[in-house]
Order: sequence, then structure tokens, then C-alpha cells
Amino acid sequence: MLKRRTWPAYTASLAVATLIGGAGLAGASAASAVSQAAPAPAVMTPIGTVPGIPPGARISGPEARSATLHITVALRPSDPRGLSRLAAGVSTPGSATFRHFLRPRRIQARFGPAPGAVAAVRAWLRRHDLATGATLGDGLLLPASGPVARVEAAFRTAIDRVRLADGRTALLNRRPPEMPAGLRRWVSAVIGLSTVHLPGSSLARGSVLGPRACRAARRTRHVYTAAWLAHAYRFNPLYRRRDFGQHVTVALFELADYANRDIRAYSRCYHVHPPVRRVRVDGGTSVRASGTGTLEVTADIEVVAAMAPRARILVYQAPLSGGDQSIVDTYGAIAQQDRAQVVSSSWGGCEPLAGAAVVRVEAQLFQEMALQGQSMMAAAGDSGSEGCLPDVKEVPARVAYSLQVGNPASQPFVTAVGGTTITRYGSPPVQSAWNQTPAGMGFPAPFNGRHGRPRKYPGNLAGSGGISQMWWMPSWQARYVRAHTSGARCGAPRGTGCREVPDVSALAAIGTRGARGYVIYGTAGAFRRKGWLTVGGTSLATPLWAALTALADEQITTHRLGLLSPSLYRIARQDPRAFTDVRTGNNDYLAAYGRHSHHACRSGGRRRQPCYPASRGYDMATGLGSPRAGYLVTALLRERAGRPGSRRP
Repeated sequence: MLKRRTWPAYTASLAVATLIGGAGLAGASAASAVSQAAPAPAVMTPIGTVPGIPPGARISGPEARSATLHITVALRPSDPRGLSRLAAGVSTPGSATFRHFLRPRRIQARFGPAPGAVAAVRAWLRRHDLATGATLGDGLLLPASGPVARVEAAFRTAIDRVRLADGRTALLNRRPPEMPAGLRRWVSAVIGLSTVHLPGSSLARGSVLGPRACRAARRTRHVYTAAWLAHAYRFNPLYRRRDFGQHVTVALFELADYANRDIRAYSRCYHVHPPVRRVRVDGGTSVRASGTGTLEVTADIEVVAAMAPRARILVYQAPLSGGDQSIVDTYGAIAQQDRAQVVSSSWGGCEPLAGAAVVRVEAQLFQEMALQGQSMMAAAGDSGSEGCLPDVKEVPARVAYSLQVGNPASQPFVTAVGGTTITRYGSPPVQSAWNQTPAGMGFPAPFNGRHGRPRKYPGNLAGSGGISQMWWMPSWQARYVRAHTSGARCGAPRGTGCREVPDVSALAAIGTRGARGYVIYGTAGAFRRKGWLTVGGTSLATPLWAALTALADEQITTHRLGLLSPSLYRIARQDPRAFTDVRTGNNDYLAAYGRHSHHACRSGGRRRQPCYPASRGYDMATGLGSPRAGYLVTALLRERAGRPGSRRP
């Protein structure tokens, strides 16, 4: 997973949130009706907190007052509890509303902010000479922009430039933003004032190179081509039905750009011609500005193109430098436009770095996607059960070396994808939990020899998983999984557990001696003209699952299955043939080194086992296991509601 780590996440500050209904963050209901906008009252009230300054960072001075700053004002839904309940209902088999999806305009009319609230906030921004754009996220996001001086004056804050320990320059608001008290009840967050913490992708790059010809892609050492993976995970029965995802669109959430020539070369290799289009958000980005992110977006496109060769691919891209604003605006655009049935994200970060306000906004957007019938899935991460290790320079050591999971994979309305290693190829393959030490390719956590940890370590890659400290366990997971802990970690009431990650898994290993990974093609940017090479990470397993979902969508009349997780847990209980259970290995970060960084887990009746072990049934290393596509798609199509599902106008 790591290798290229920008991995930090969103805005600093740890928050514990609660679920409502099946799942969701609790929040105060916004007013259902708003009177005519009135002049802004004199009383101002703060929104949110000041982000923390990472260790080693240095304040460079105030940001140029004439520089243009882009922000997003997140508005509260009119009925957050109702939104969460209905999103759970349309996603849960057996519910009377199962797969009765709504279009964005219906969601906005029913759950969006009252029109008067949007008008009042927009008018206040314009009075401060800030330009506003069209709302995103079914009306929940209001973009705005203007000179830094006017943003500072409007929100009564100060914005400085910060030089981080890695040399990157970022923005930081030194005081919490403020808004008039009369508007505060409609606003949940002001996003974009700080860019200190940025997300990273879950991709690992290998040094094994091959010739630049398609025939030689099969000869690249230590890899599985798409044909091998299709056989292993039983995609072939779907292909024999002429199902290539031809009426389905997959949206890729990206914070980087790719080169058209690389996608064309890969497509020629596989004799496929997938329609791939960019959708630029917040101005988009470029290969030059993408750094190693070019590897991620290219790999995502190529995996979907090979496994669902006739699916349309929309690459939603925003600048990584935009931080939280780029994240919520991109998810907001995917939800607002509703052009894709499947949404795949290989980007994320450590859950404790996710600010409560941003997490709440994301949660509402994912609930809207579920209501619209969009299947949202995200990579669990590549640092094993210690999900904050890549952020060790930005969080206290007690957090970095503790058991943590990643966001957005831990969100209940997201299907989290973990990783495996294929130990014996077949159909289905024999697999273990992904936990690999590819020399020089892993994240070399700066251990110091304390608490039984090594003083030096070559680096490791392991599929992330564990227990959320933000989310209660959703009802569909609770019906299948015997909670491994009490609800204390996430503040859940007695008898309710916390959300566990991942939900499912697939190959994530990087190709080295003794293990095979994925093969992709690229020459632009961070590829440095290398051509064919091997990559790995849960960010490859995720687009593989996205491609499988596109094939399943192709076979249903509405071409929409919505959130997969509730159906997956029910199918795992009723038809074990749909998954390959993974029962060996663990995702403890140091286990591959012969030591354990945590000894707090019990497995097979034994205590002091590495966290977390793969086991029979669900586990926090590999979830429900990997797919047997033919069986799984058939089972998904058999899922039923109280009456047949439909897409409402």
C-alpha cells in the first residue's frame, strides 16, 4: 500500500461520532423551513476548530492577501436522521424500500437544506465580495472563492503559510472561522481554510520492469495479468454471458492526473477500448502536479478497463493540494451529477486525523449515493492494523503505533476492500491475509527499539483492518459478525459493537520473489518512462471489486445495485459459495518480521495473538473474503425487497 505516502488524511482533531438508524453520524436537524434572508446579525459564532500543526512544521508568515482562496461551505441536511434511515432502507434486502432509489433532485427536495438557507448563506458570502458557485452534493455543498483578505474578513480568521517537515508548503487558519449566529444553524463546516493534512493513496510500486510490448506484459516477472485474475476470481462465467459492463459507468475518485497515451497503450495490449473521460473538479489537476499520484490514477483506470472492458470510466479529479475541499467537492460532484452506478476510491487516511466536520459531510454524501443507487467502495489501506503508521510524523506516537483504521473505508455506507496474497493459484485461489516485506518498498516506520519493537525495520505492506472509533456497527454487519469488542471504542451503547473493517478483500500483493501482483503500464510523470511494471495495494483490489460490481449492474434492469455491503453480509450467511474464505495470516504490521507489534487479540482460544488474524468467516484482516464472481453476481440479482425494486423518477 504505501511506498509513495502522502498518506496523511483530513483535518486534525479526533472526534467520536454516533450512528443513527442503520448507520450514520448523528447531527442536529436543520430547520425545515427558513424565513426570508435577513441582514447578517452582529453576533458571530465559531465553526469547528483550529487544525493542529504537525511536528517539524514552521509558520512562514501570512498568506498573500491578494491570493485567491477557494473554499466550500457545507450545509446541514434538513432531516439527517431521515436521510440515514432511508439510505439504510434502500440498501437492506428485505426492506420495503430495498433498491427503490431516488434521483438527486428528489433527494435534494426531501433532505437538502431549505432553499431559504442556501439563499441566506449565499447572500452573506456575496456581501463580503466572495463569489459563489452552483451547489454540489445534492445541495449540501456551496463553493465560494475570493481574495484571502476578504475570506479572512468574512470568517474573522487569519490564514498563514506553513512549511512542513517534508518541504511542502501549506495553508493553515490560525483561528476558528466564525459566521453570524443566525446562519450557524444551517452550516456544518467551512472547508478549505487549511491544507496541512492531505490524503494519500493505497498503492505500492515495484521495481520489477518488463519490455514495453504487449506480448511481453505477460512475461513481466511476478505478476498476474487480467486473464489470470479473471480465472482466479471467476469472472469468466460472466464474460461468457457477453457481460462486459457495457451499460454501466464507473466513477474513479482521484487527486491526480494520467497520460492519455498510457491508457491507449494499455488498452491496445488487452484489445479493449473503454471510454475514459476526465471530469475536472475545482479546476482539476495535471500530471506535472500529481507527483506519484499518477501511478495511482493510471492503475485504477487500467484495472477497471481490463476487468470490465466495456464499462464507461469517468475520472473525477481534483488537485491534491486542495486537501479537504478537494475531497468533499469531488465526492459532492459524483453524487450531484449521478452519472456513475459504481464509485471507487483508492485514497484515504488515518481515521483519527479525520476532522469530525469533514467526516460528517462525507457521511451524508455517501448516504446520498446509497439513496441514488450508487455503489461506493474504498481501499482499506496498506499499513495493517496500525492504520496511522504512515502519519507517524503528524500524530502522537501513542496514536501512530496503536490499532487504527482508515477513513473513508470505515464509513458505514462504504464497502471497504482489504487485501490478500495468492499463495497457490487456482480457481478459486488459495490466499492468506496480505502481509508482505518487499525489500525497500514498504513504509519504514521509524521504530526506536522500545516496547519490543525493532530499532530498524526494512518496511512492510499489509492490508489494513480493525475497529472504528468513530462509527457504530451498522445493522447489516451486526447480523453477521459477532462483535470483537464492546462499543466503548466508538461510544456505542451496551450491546452494540463498533464498525469493523474491511468488508471484503482481493489480491493486493506486490510482485516479488514468492508473490505475484498486478501489472500496469505507464510512462508519464512518476513512471519515468518505465513502461510495464508490477504494483500492489488495496488500491488495486478496490477497482477490481468496482469492475465486478459493474458486471453485476449490467445484469439488472435498472443497472444499479446501490450499497453492496448489506447484501454481501446476507449472501455470505446464506450462500458461502459466493466468497472464498481466507483463514491464514494476519495484518499485524510487524508479523512478517517475525515479531508482533500488538498482542491484544485472541484467536483459536489462544491469547496474545497478533492483531488481527484471518479466521473462519468474517475477520478484520480480510473481511468476508474474496469474490467468486459468477456465484456472487447470481446471488446479488436474487436479493429481494418487500416488492420489486425500481428507480424512482
